[in-house]
Amino acid sequence: MHEMILQGLRDAVRDSNSPGAVACVGNGAEILFLEAAGDAQLDPVRVAARTDGIYDLASLTKVVATTTAVLLLREQGAIELDRSAADYVPIEAFRKMTLRHLLTHTAGFLAGRPFYRTHTSVEGMLMESAERGIDNAPGVRWVYSDIGFMLLGRVVERVTGQTLDRFCQSRIFTPLNMGDTCFNPPESVRPRCVPTERCGWRGRLMQGEVHDQNSYAAGGVTGHAGLFSTADDLARFCRAFLCGEVVSESTLDEVSVKGQVPFYPWQGLGWLIDPWDTKTTGFLPSRRALGHTGWTGTSIWMDRDTGVFAILLSNTCHPGTGNRDNETLRNTFYRSVARALYPRRANTHAGVDRLLRESFYILRETRRVALLTNHAAVDEMGRHILDVFGLGPSNKLHVLYSPEHGIRGNYEAGATVASEQGDVPVISLYGTQKRPSQAELAEVGYFLVDLQDIGSRYYTYMATMRDCLAACAQAKKPVLVLDRPNPLGGVVLEGPIAERTGSPVCCARIPIRHGMTMGELAVFFLREEFSKQKLNVFVHPLDSWRRDLLFHECAYPWVPPSPNIPTPLTALLYAGTCLFEGTNLNEGRGTETPFHVIGAPWLDAEGVIGRLQPGETPGCTVSACRYTPRAIPGKASNPRYRDEECQGIRIHVHKPSEVRAFTVAVALLRAIRNRHPRQFEWGPTFDILAGGDALRTWLERDEPPADIAARVAPQLDAFAAARPRRYE
Repeated sequence: MHEMILQGLRDAVRDSNSPGAVACVGNGAEILFLEAAGDAQLDPVRVAARTDGIYDLASLTKVVATTTAVLLLREQGAIELDRSAADYVPIEAFRKMTLRHLLTHTAGFLAGRPFYRTHTSVEGMLMESAERGIDNAPGVRWVYSDIGFMLLGRVVERVTGQTLDRFCQSRIFTPLNMGDTCFNPPESVRPRCVPTERCGWRGRLMQGEVHDQNSYAAGGVTGHAGLFSTADDLARFCRAFLCGEVVSESTLDEVSVKGQVPFYPWQGLGWLIDPWDTKTTGFLPSRRALGHTGWTGTSIWMDRDTGVFAILLSNTCHPGTGNRDNETLRNTFYRSVARALYPRRANTHAGVDRLLRESFYILRETRRVALLTNHAAVDEMGRHILDVFGLGPSNKLHVLYSPEHGIRGNYEAGATVASEQGDVPVISLYGTQKRPSQAELAEVGYFLVDLQDIGSRYYTYMATMRDCLAACAQAKKPVLVLDRPNPLGGVVLEGPIAERTGSPVCCARIPIRHGMTMGELAVFFLREEFSKQKLNVFVHPLDSWRRDLLFHECAYPWVPPSPNIPTPLTALLYAGTCLFEGTNLNEGRGTETPFHVIGAPWLDAEGVIGRLQPGETPGCTVSACRYTPRAIPGKASNPRYRDEECQGIRIHVHKPSEVRAFTVAVALLRAIRNRHPRQFEWGPTFDILAGGDALRTWLERDEPPADIAARVAPQLDAFAAARPRRYE
C-alpha cells in the first residue's frame, strides 16, 4: 500500500510538471502514509520538498477556517444559517441571501473579481460587490464564489468581536494542537514556508505571504484565502473533524447531506461532497466523502464511511502559473489512494448526473428534445430523469419514447405496450411502432437515450436504441446517450458471438455477456452500421466507474429495469439462465426469484446436480428445491408450468465477481439433457437466444462446458480487442 501511494505521488508530481508535493493519508488515528516528493522550491535555488513544509492553503481556508468557525458559532446559538446575511453584516443588497446560501455557493455571486486593484479591505470589497448588484437570485444557481466566503469571514468577526484569525486560533487551531497553522506566518517560520508565484504585481517571490491577491490586499486574513498549514496539522484536523471533535456529529451530518442544493447535489455546507474522479478536485471513491481544494495545488478529502483521509499539498503555481496543472496532480495521486484503499468500491456518477452537473450545457441551443427512457432512469439520488429535467433552465422535453415493459416498467416480457397522450406524449416502441417516425423527429433538435441495460445480448433495450439510431441517421438528428454502468462490469465476456441477428433478443454480432455500456453499444452500432451515414452520436460518460466493478460495488441506486430483473444479482445470472426460456423448463418466472431457479415437474434435481463436475458453477453453488410458478400480474401472467409443482435447482451466488453464468447454464443444460434425454426439449427460441445453432449443436454432441468455452475463447479475445472501450 505504501509503495503504491508513494509511486502515485511521484507520478502525480512528474505528470503534472509540478515542483513537488507532500501527501498524508490516514485512517482514524493511524497515519498510513506521510511522504514528500520533488522540490519545494525551484527559484532562486532548488530546495527539496519536506514533510514539515508550510503551504499556502488558498481556498482550503474556506473549509478549515471559515466554514468551521461558522458552524461553531451556529452550534453555540450565536448565528442561524437561514437568517439573512444582512442581519449580521448590514449591507442591504445582501438581504435576500442567507448564510446557508453563502456556505453552499448559491447566494448569487459570481466566482470572483479583482477587488485588489481598488480596495485594501474586505469591507470595501463587499461594498463594491453590493454596488454592482447580485448576479443571480439567491438559491437558483450554483456558482463557486470567493466573495461569499469573504462575507462569511466578516460575519464571524462581527458576531464574535474578534478578527477571523484570532477566533480560529483560539477555537480551532490551538485546541487541536495545530501549531503550524495560521494566517500571516511569522518571520520565525518563513524559511519553512513553501513559495508560490514570482508575482509581477508585487514584484517578488511570494513566500510566507498569501498568494491570493484579494486576500493580500485586505491584509492576508479573509474568509476565502490566507491560511497556511502543514500536512501533519491538517491530519490532526481531519481526524478530529471525522470523529465529531470539531463540530458535533449532527452538524457533520448536516454538512455532508446530499441534495441540500437540489440542482447541484455535490455541494455540502462549505465542503464538496460525493466527488467525481474526472474533475479537477481530486477524490475518494465514496458517497460520504467530503473535501475541498486550493488554487495553489492543495486538497483534502475525508471519508465518513471508512475514516480515511488524504491530504495533498503542492505549489503548482511556482515559480509561475504557466505550467499549473492541479487536475493531473490531484487525480493521479488520489487514484493511487483509491487503488490502495478502495480496490472494489466506487461512487459512480451516470450520464444523467453529468447532464445536471453541467447545467444541461449540451442542450443549451436546443428548443425541443426527444427522450428514450423508462422508470429506471434515475440519478444518483434516486430522482427520475423527468424530475432532473425539471431542475434545468427550461423544460425542453417534447416527446418521450418507451422500450419493452413501458415507461413505468409495468408490462411483462413480450407484452405489447400502448402509447400515452399528455402534455409530453409517450410513444411506445414496443407495439405497432418500432422506431420514431421522421415526422416526430422533425420536431426535435436532439434525441436522448437514458436506459439501464443489464449487460446481456438478449435484453431488448439495445435493439430499441439501435432502431432509434437508424431513425435519427435518416432524419440527421444528433443523439446523446446518457451512459449508465453495465451491471455485469466490462471485463468478463461470455458466450459465442451471434451468427444470426435480426431479433430484438439478438440484434448484433456480439457475445451474450458483451461487456459494454449503453454508450459503448451506441458507438459500436455507429461504427458497424451507420459509419457511412451522417449520424452524430455523443455520450455523456460515466464518472468513478471501472470495468472490473459490478453494480453493487458502484453505490448507485438500483431500480429494476424490468419486472423480472429485481436485483443486480438477477441480472448477473440472467446472462446464462435466460437460455432456459428456449427449452421446456421454467426459468423462475412466476416466482419471486426469477432466473435464480429453474425446474420442471419431471426434473430429477438431485440427479442433475450429481452430474455436475467441479468448476462448472464458478462463484456459486446449486441445491435442489421445490416451487410452484404462479401468475403474477405485470410480471408473469402465464408462466410455464403455472400452478404445477416443479422440482427445481436453485443457484446461490457466493462470489459475484467470479460468477460465469453462461458456464453455469451450459453445465446445467448438459446435465439435464443427459439425465432426461426423453423429457428435455429444445424450444423454437433457443437458437435465436443463442445467436445461431452452434451452441445447441455442441450440447447435442455432449461437449463439456470447458470445451465449449475453449471454442468460444478466440472469438471473445478478438471481440475484446476490437470493441469500443470508453472506460478502463
